[in-house]
Amino acid sequence: MHFGKQFKEYREEYLRMKQLEAALELNIEPAALSNYERNERGFPNDLLPIVKETFDIPNDYFLAMVLGDPLKSVRNPEVSQPIKALEVKERYMDSFIDRHRQLFEDSAELREFVTLASTLTEKDRRIFLNSNKSLLTLIHKHSRE
Repeated sequence: MHFGKQFKEYREEYLRMKQLEAALELNIEPAALSNYERNERGFPNDLLPIVKETFDIPNDYFLAMVLGDPLKSVRNPEVSQPIKALEVKERYMDSFIDRHRQLFEDSAELREFVTLASTLTEKDRRIFLNSNKSLLTLIHKHSRE
């Protein structure tokens, strides 16, 4: 099955998403997703509908991914690749925001965190977010032990 390789291409090229974010969205270990994307392990069939729904993958792209067809074969030649990628990313972001809306509504701390991050320069924001991501990764790992 070529789904893992196809998903990686879709994730990187269309969603511009890092593997860790995708793994967290799917509630699987990043190492497992890495194995699926390198085709070292087959993508579990029960995970396929979750992937489609989580990332709001259009039917034509999803079918190409399942069949192992090149994603470029589904592209409409009348729509430029950057425009199609932007449309797909916007659909995913809308879906992401809908899924996590309650977290933002319920957490003043999270809203404050995002507000603080938004005041930083892009470089400082990247440092700030990566530092906090590292801390959260440690906490998450520790809580599983």
